[in-house]
Amino acid sequence: MLSAITLGVRALQFIFAIVVLGLSITLIKAQQIGDAPTTTKYSSFTGGFGILVCAAGVLGLFISKIPDIAFLALDGILGILFLAGGIAWAIGLKGINCKSIDDLGKMLDSPLINQGCTDLPDGRYCPIGNTGSTQERIDRLQASCQKGFTNEIFQFLCVAISLGVIGLGYVRMRKGGSSGGNYVV
Repeated sequence: MLSAITLGVRALQFIFAIVVLGLSITLIKAQQIGDAPTTTKYSSFTGGFGILVCAAGVLGLFISKIPDIAFLALDGILGILFLAGGIAWAIGLKGINCKSIDDLGKMLDSPLINQGCTDLPDGRYCPIGNTGSTQERIDRLQASCQKGFTNEIFQFLCVAISLGVIGLGYVRMRKGGSSGGNYVV
């Protein structure tokens, strides 16, 4: 029973890490002016690292010579990295409501959302908010904001899942699991 629960949680952790990686890469590719923000790049790292930790956890099912504590430590590090990423997004988004028309100015000012801006002699130019019809600009800003907010939420969800995997590993060890890496079975 414990193995099925742990594998289910691992699968969820894997899917959420893929979501974080995918959203981050999408936001990086959408950057039109300048370099993508560090927060976005860091999120792509956490998503990729999350995928690797999940793969290592599944590999631990088959390699019993790796101590359980190694996998628990990896999941602990992953949880801390995801927590840092979620906090960075929360600070970067500064409470912006992606659906609010009143927050469009905040969205346009946020480097995590605006896809890059430059100052010109006649004012600031941000391709996401300066081209197309008014509705198209609003839609692009809100879509970019939603991707950022979703990235933030999934990073916090990954923290919770990492804690769950650590808890399951601890239960396995307390039940007299081997000193090997099979803490997920």
